[in-house]
Amino acid sequence: MQRRAVRDSSVGLLILAGLATAAGVLLWLRGARFGTEGFSFDIELPDASGLDVGAAVRFRGVAVGRVRQIAPRPQSVIVTVVIDQQDLAIPRDSVVEANQSGFLGTTGIDIYPAANGRVLGDNPPSPTAGDCDNQLIVCQNSSIRGELGVSFSQLLRQTNRTLQRIEDENLIANISKTLKSADEAAQSVQKLTSGINRVLGLVENQVEKFGDSATAIAKAADNVGRTASAAESLLMENRERIASTLDGIAGTAQEARSLLAAARPLLNDGSFLANLQRLAENAAVTANNLRQISGELSNPETVRALRETLDSARSTFANTRKITADLEELTGDPKFRQNIRNLVNGLSGLLSNVPTSITTADATAAITPPVEMTRSKGMEPALPLDLPQERVKMNTPAPEQPTPEKVP
Repeated sequence: MQRRAVRDSSVGLLILAGLATAAGVLLWLRGARFGTEGFSFDIELPDASGLDVGAAVRFRGVAVGRVRQIAPRPQSVIVTVVIDQQDLAIPRDSVVEANQSGFLGTTGIDIYPAANGRVLGDNPPSPTAGDCDNQLIVCQNSSIRGELGVSFSQLLRQTNRTLQRIEDENLIANISKTLKSADEAAQSVQKLTSGINRVLGLVENQVEKFGDSATAIAKAADNVGRTASAAESLLMENRERIASTLDGIAGTAQEARSLLAAARPLLNDGSFLANLQRLAENAAVTANNLRQISGELSNPETVRALRETLDSARSTFANTRKITADLEELTGDPKFRQNIRNLVNGLSGLLSNVPTSITTADATAAITPPVEMTRSKGMEPALPLDLPQERVKMNTPAPEQPTPEKVP
């Protein structure tokens, strides 16, 4: 009897242990926690994506809570989560995603602080405090928005859409056209490559020529440097001459300045300017007269008249030479000169005895007829010329002045 009682007790205890284990597992699966206090808040998701009650809630990759309740709505899904750590401060601007992970595709909630979010510091406020700032952290019974992250169902849907697009005939035709265009583009690229190779060859030739030009430029620069050195040495050698030349130029400038200063009063004189203006007008008139004379000289009639005048002047000079020769023959005779001297002396004595009432003009008129008679007797011109008396007197040699003699 005692063994049977022990056996029955063992069976009963085993059954109770099994029931307790099953209840614990069930409570664990349901997310029940004993002896822990935390806080809860709601997350609004566009799609649950296989999320179940009791799913893990991770903050920065660490499990900090679980999903307590899922309530579908017409436009979204409200997921209530419980955070086991009561003093965990979650920034309000954190990123909340529903991601599927693991081989079986278990869905969980991942919370990541924003990259450019607020920094809470070492002593953040408590989410369960009465003065909790809902704009800074996620407080008790608050609500935040989330979004779908990695989802196998969404991946399958996108893959299905992609396969449907691939099966489309238009897409295949477009792919064929694209491949054909790519082939043509490859041929064009090949031709372009050949052209580029030719251009590179030309560029290499130009580079070689440029190298030669650079060498020539370097030599020219060397020559310029030598020329500059020679010019510098020349300037150093002729420094004194250059200085003296500059001094001379300065002196010339000073003299020109003084000359201008001296001429300034003359230029300011109104009469001088009037004389200059009159001189300019006379020069203009003279130039006009010279222009007229030049025009008359170019006239054939004027040239013929001048030629005739020159011929007449030549004949006149010949007659004058003959008259001069005749006068020299007459005046060369000593007896003739003595007779003229006696005649003049006699006339002088006669005039001295004439009364003072006779004027010099009367005496001249009395003496003139004999002189004209003498000229008409001995000097008959070869040609009838009407010459002025002054020109005849200039060509006739002046008679010798008689020496005054006393009349006996």
